[in-house]
Order: sequence, then structure tokens, then C-alpha cells
Amino acid sequence: MKGIIEILQKWNLWERKISSGVKREKYIKKIMPFMERKEVLVLKGIRRSGKSTLLRQLMEELLNAGKDKKQILYLNLEDYGFADNLTLELFDEVLDTYQQYAKNKGKVYFFIDEIQKISSWEKWIRTKYDLGENIKFILSGSSASLLSKELSTLLTGRNLSFTVLPLSFSEFLLFSPSGNTEEYFHYGGFPEVVLEKSEEKKTFLLQQYFEDIIHKDIIDRYAIRNTKQVMELARYLVAASGSKVSINKLSKMFGLAKDTLQTYISYMLDAYLLFEVTFFSYSLKVRHDIAKLPKFYCLDLGLINAIQVRYSKNVGQMFENAVLIKLVEQYSEISYWGDGESEVDFVAGKTAINVTSSNEIPLREEEGLKKFSQKHQEFILRLITKSLKKENIFPLEEFLEKELV
Repeated sequence: MKGIIEILQKWNLWERKISSGVKREKYIKKIMPFMERKEVLVLKGIRRSGKSTLLRQLMEELLNAGKDKKQILYLNLEDYGFADNLTLELFDEVLDTYQQYAKNKGKVYFFIDEIQKISSWEKWIRTKYDLGENIKFILSGSSASLLSKELSTLLTGRNLSFTVLPLSFSEFLLFSPSGNTEEYFHYGGFPEVVLEKSEEKKTFLLQQYFEDIIHKDIIDRYAIRNTKQVMELARYLVAASGSKVSINKLSKMFGLAKDTLQTYISYMLDAYLLFEVTFFSYSLKVRHDIAKLPKFYCLDLGLINAIQVRYSKNVGQMFENAVLIKLVEQYSEISYWGDGESEVDFVAGKTAINVTSSNEIPLREEEGLKKFSQKHQEFILRLITKSLKKENIFPLEEFLEKELV
């Protein structure tokens, strides 16, 4: 294919400086120690969470560590120049073109952005990996299941995955030093939204992100015909973030078969639009009891506000959702607990957490934790409040800023 080198030169560090934005140190610290190991590194996460920028930051880290510019190859599969050539052959053509240009005899650090654009990519990667070629692969992708399915078959034991989320509150403050929780609650943590100064443009970007996630990562990817129903379902679930969800009720509400509805929700989970919080129990039977309804949370606070018109703010919803996003940074499985009268918002690791948006703690919040503790004494109890601080009680802002253990 003609013009490959011209396309590559636009995105690579060989002859120009590429903007890499505000450093996301916590991800760089996690990923860089694995850069000299054999495994394929995979960055997954919601669209626009900053995966591409993070790839560029990792490239800069390699330069700072003494690697030559010509050892680093970056392939952006969303470049329109490759739109008609998204086949496995493109990988070989790019690699051959790069080698002719760079004449690099050492290790190649091959960054591939939005890897899922090419079908069966994992077969090509595995072949190169198993042949022992001197190539370190660092990949990014926006779909959890698409990547997980392929990683768990052909690349089992050959990959290390990292989930890249929108900015945590502590990262948000680095991007916007004058920012506060109110702003974070309203516009969320997508990097480009946080950096945008205009409130009108922030809202426009968030609305566009929502539509892109639904159309590009769900409707187009899975060739769905019920486009209006999928969009309305997504809007409903995001607006109701943190609520228990009955598939039976949703089925009647949207006129969709239960199986179809569950499939659509699974696509939203795969696209990292939603995160599922299931009922906590050590018993599989109880955990999978259909009466124990799951909760679904949106993984960015800004999206909740952008897709609905509100006449009054649901501060409690924002508090609870912000805590969930903080927990997702560390835990892949998060549950809730209840016995009909009392409830615990989150059970993560060995910690049980309730959240209230005021400093006047409702009795049910303390009772819920107490009852849970009577059954599960091995758990640490935490209560998150507006600004109150006592033993086991933390102000929201402090909780969001601190490192979890």
C-alpha cells in the first residue's frame, strides 16, 4: 500500500514531537515495570478515556529511559488512511515499511491503537510472539468482551491487561487545579472535557461521547437494528445510575424480549459505559437468585448529567456514583448487600461501605453496616459523608483523594 510511511510519520516520534498531554502517573507507574517483559500489554477502557494519550506518554517514557526514537513504532488504526485496508496484511506491511525506514537492529516497541479494528488480530500477534521475534507489543482497545474473549483463547498467559478509566478525582485536580467536587460531579472525568474551558462545549462533548459509545461501540459493532430502543435503554440506565434494575420491568417498558434486553445491557458493560454491582453473598445460589436485582452504575459522572434534563440535583446519586468510580480503580468485583430492611451500598475487597450526602447520618446507614458486620465480622466498615470525619467515617473528598489499600 502506497503512503504507509507518510501516515506513520504523522503519528510517530521519529521526526517530530508528539503532544502527550498531562501525565497520568498512576498508569505509567503500573505499566512501565512490565515494558521489558515478553507479555503483550493491553490497555482497555471506555472510548475517550485517554488510552491513546497514555500510549504516547509510554512512548515518551521509553525515550526518557534511553531508547532510540527509531525503536518505537506507533500504528493508529483509526487513521482514515487505513480505512480501506483493515486486514491482517496491514500489520506486515506496516512492519516491513517501518523496518525499511528505521533500519532498526534492536528491539521494536510496537504500539497499536484500537486493535479491535482488525478482525483476528490476536492470531497475528500470537504468531509473532511465539516465533520469539524481538518485538514488544503494547495494544489499546475499547471493548472489554471483544478483547477478553480473544485474550483468553489465543493469548492466554501471553498478555497483561490494564483498564484505563476517565480521570479519578485526584487526577481531575491535576488536570484542573482550581477544580472542585461540584465541577467533578457535573462534568465528570473525561480528559478532554476537563481541559475544555467552555461549559457549553463540555456538555456538547459529553453528549457526543455518549452517542459515539452507543453508535460506534454497540449499534455499529453488533449490527443492531433497534437503534432507537438501544439509545433509549442506554439513556434510561445512565440516568438511573445506582438503581436496582428489573429485567422484567425493563422488558415491558421498552417492549423488548428479556434475552434481547440482557444482550443489549451486556454490550453496554463491554463498552465500559456501565458497571454492574451484584448482590453480595458467599453462596452462588443466593448470588444468582433472580430476586436479587443487580445495580448498574455509569462510569463517568458527566454522562449522567449530559443525557438528562434535571430541575433538581440528585446529590445522593452523585455521591454514591463517585464512590463506585473510586472503587472500580482497584476492584474488578463490587457488590451490595441487603436483608430487606437494611442495606450496604458497596462491598469491595474486605470493606463494607455506606454513602450519605449529608453530615446528619440517617439511622439506616449505620444500621445497615451494623447488621452486615454481625453476619460478616471480618469486614472493615466505612461510612462516607459530606464533610464529617470520625472513626471509620470519612468526608467524600478525602475518600476520593486518598489511595485505597
